[in-house]
Amino acid sequence: MILGYETIIAKVIQDTGLPRKEIEEKVEQKLKELQGLISKEGAAHIVANSLNVKLFDATSKNLKVNNLQSGLNSVNVTVRILNIYEIRNFSKNNQERRVANILVGDETGTTKVVIWDENLINEVPKLKEGDILKVLNAQARENNGNIELHLGNKSQLKINPENESVGEIKITATSKKKFIKDIKENEFVEICGHLVQIFEPRYYNACPVCNKKTLEQNGHFSCMEHNIITPNKVPIVNIILDDSTDNVRIVLFRDIAEKLIGKNQDFQIVQKNVLGKSLTVKGKVNKNEMFQRVELMANSIEETNPEDILKGLE
Repeated sequence: MILGYETIIAKVIQDTGLPRKEIEEKVEQKLKELQGLISKEGAAHIVANSLNVKLFDATSKNLKVNNLQSGLNSVNVTVRILNIYEIRNFSKNNQERRVANILVGDETGTTKVVIWDENLINEVPKLKEGDILKVLNAQARENNGNIELHLGNKSQLKINPENESVGEIKITATSKKKFIKDIKENEFVEICGHLVQIFEPRYYNACPVCNKKTLEQNGHFSCMEHNIITPNKVPIVNIILDDSTDNVRIVLFRDIAEKLIGKNQDFQIVQKNVLGKSLTVKGKVNKNEMFQRVELMANSIEETNPEDILKGLE
């Protein structure tokens, strides 16, 4: 199995400290020596081996989603849960089995975690969207052109581990650019529009380690996992975006909310600064059962050119 060229080069740089230019010169030299009878990836493999870089041992280290390559074993990633799908039953060799699927992402992209082990599947009901998940000893496989992480009986899941964080999620091929009037429940979409309403932020006390809500008792705050802590004030902000075809309520959590409103600002000032802004928002469309409407749970927001809102979609 041949790893991707960029994965090999990144590992050689990491282990040897050599500049990229020098490594690529060695690859080109190897290609010339073998008179083009080997691929660029194959030449990079040979160069890595000559420098005593163990490529496959490297996969036990933490990787980002965009570094995943089909065939990698013992893969570790730290990601945030975007969607938890219904556990499916199936039959194999006259035996009833189950499989669980979770959509996750980090700052570099999104991928699907496929869980085959029964013990790990039993942990799925404990998970919720927004949790940080450390995946250990997974295998990367290709499925319909996408790289997935498959978990067996040697794999592990750690829910909201200490000292682990995931930044703003980069939604990759899972999101589709749409007009607001066309969005549907459970889709991952990208929409552009004008911010026409912002509601005053709500804050909750969260554990600084795992971001879970805290309990207050006798003036002290505690976390179920991390005992007595000094909590962070975490914002939740609701906005309404309008693209002239329709409007939709969007919910912003934590760092996404702070990106829009900043920290510790007077709400009237925030309101004045953000109303009318043109935004591109990516996220998941959920159904609010109480109000019988769809809402968008934002995974990223960016200011955008107002002209983009007027452009038709391909």
